Amino acid sequence: MSKRSSKQNNYPFYWLDELAEVTLNPDKTIIEDIKPEELQTICERLPEEFSRISVCLKTQAFCLYHTDQLKVVAGHYDQAIRVLQQQAQINLVQYPEGGPLRNTGKMLLDGLNELYENIRQRYSHYLLENPPDDPEDRALFKVLCRLSVDQIAIILKAADDIKLVVSRSFSLVLRRVIPFLSTERLKNFSWKSARSSTYKMEANDKEVAIHTLEALIDKIREY
Repeated sequence: MSKRSSKQNNYPFYWLDELAEVTLNPDKTIIEDIKPEELQTICERLPEEFSRISVCLKTQAFCLYHTDQLKVVAGHYDQAIRVLQQQAQINLVQYPEGGPLRNTGKMLLDGLNELYENIRQRYSHYLLENPPDDPEDRALFKVLCRLSVDQIAIILKAADDIKLVVSRSFSLVLRRVIPFLSTERLKNFSWKSARSSTYKMEANDKEVAIHTLEALIDKIREY
């Protein structure tokens, strides 16, 4: 048996992991090159995968007699799904609006959310950590920033330019940070919209960014 086959047999999330982390991940794949028929094949397989994983957990749980063992197994599934939810959400906000790619990404995330909810309900006694209250934010916990998208982008651009944050590119900084932020006006916004705002910075946005950073400096001096 090959190493690849062994991993598939031992890790129930192997295919979903490859899908979220590689195949549909804009950081690792040129998603524009994915053909519509490939996306259709993925969509057709997703329900089967979610069903298989659910049955796999039921089978493992049925064979275990000790509560501690059940807690470990249920916890492993719970953690694996949450990691995949987060990556699927990060991917989704980078896809263009509409089209088969976004539909596929949404189908993946919706399926993960449903699987997560089902496992939480069925094995609640073995999962100590309580899930988030808002089902829309279950896959990804966002931080509200009281700045506009343009102002956030200016601050991140400056941080990248002075190497306060270090990454391969400014675009990658935005890809990693933006999915975790929301503004008072926008719950979700794309890293591309943030990047485009740095091409021509408005004077007012720069003033707000400067004022915000000065307020941070004043607060730090008070500590």
